[in-house]
Amino acid sequence: MVHSRPADCAACLPEALARVIAADPALTRHWQSLPQRSLKAGETLLRIGEPARHVWWIRQGLLRFYFLSPEGLERNKSFHAEGAWVGSGMPPRSTLSAYAIEALEATEVLELSYESLRDVIARFPAVETVHADALGWAFSEQIAREAELLSEDAASRYARFLRERPELAARLPLHHIASHLGITNVALSRIRRRLGLTRA
Repeated sequence: MVHSRPADCAACLPEALARVIAADPALTRHWQSLPQRSLKAGETLLRIGEPARHVWWIRQGLLRFYFLSPEGLERNKSFHAEGAWVGSGMPPRSTLSAYAIEALEATEVLELSYESLRDVIARFPAVETVHADALGWAFSEQIAREAELLSEDAASRYARFLRERPELAARLPLHHIASHLGITNVALSRIRRRLGLTRA
């Protein structure tokens, strides 16, 4: 079964927010004053069960969201790269995070508390537009992913991932892709052999 997916997220491109910031000197000054965090590959940004009180905007790098199964196995939920807004829960309500956020590469993020995010959106409506567009895209993407997991076989899901997310496929280790697809490393290797794919 073929499912339609949301179009590429124009609001998620780093240059989309950069244009908005550059057009407003006051916003430029405010944005430059926001706290920044640098993460090494493998470093955790948010832990499972930790109160979710911040959102982050990825300047550079790659993050993964993952759950832990009752057996302690990591299950990848999603991946997010440059230009994405990430967090857990729904501002302004603070909840305990159901998943962890980990850097897969050296990553730089801007950190906004829920209060700071509300202030930025109230003072600079152009930021609200970009933020809302990015969140809307993420919601549509999650719905499409759930449909794929429930109705497509593993080979179809992998082929779709390669076709629609080639930039992520090139940056991710195969075991993380397998976890994201809900299959084992062995199953992914078999699919890749059938497709005639090898990793250089």
